[in-house]
Amino acid sequence: MNRIFFLLIFLSSMFLYGCEDRPSDDLIRENLKGLESIGDIKNYKRLNGYRDGNYYVVEYSFDLYIDQNKLKSALNKAKNMDSIESFQIGVALFGLALRCSKKAIEGKEPCKIKDKIKFVKGEKGWSVVE
Repeated sequence: MNRIFFLLIFLSSMFLYGCEDRPSDDLIRENLKGLESIGDIKNYKRLNGYRDGNYYVVEYSFDLYIDQNKLKSALNKAKNMDSIESFQIGVALFGLALRCSKKAIEGKEPCKIKDKIKFVKGEKGWSVVE
């Protein structure tokens, strides 16, 4: 009887440990929120997740529907920022332009993005490394 009890305790503790053993999809979506300033994120899918040394890598995909009004607003906002912030927004938009088709940038079709994000687990939970 004691063996069964301890086995159940062990298995339930391993199950609970496994629940925290990977970053949540909510954490990944939180890192994508910046893109909502230029469009809508739809069809998010977690494709894979794996350990890479001390890190955890998550591969994911989503469709970005670029809204021309939001894009123009983001560009105008970048003009009023200091040079470093403006440069960062410019680099991010340039990177997006390289990944998306012309039709996607014009808002005529979704920009299909497949990417990966690297996490490390610290005392306060998962943090993005790259």
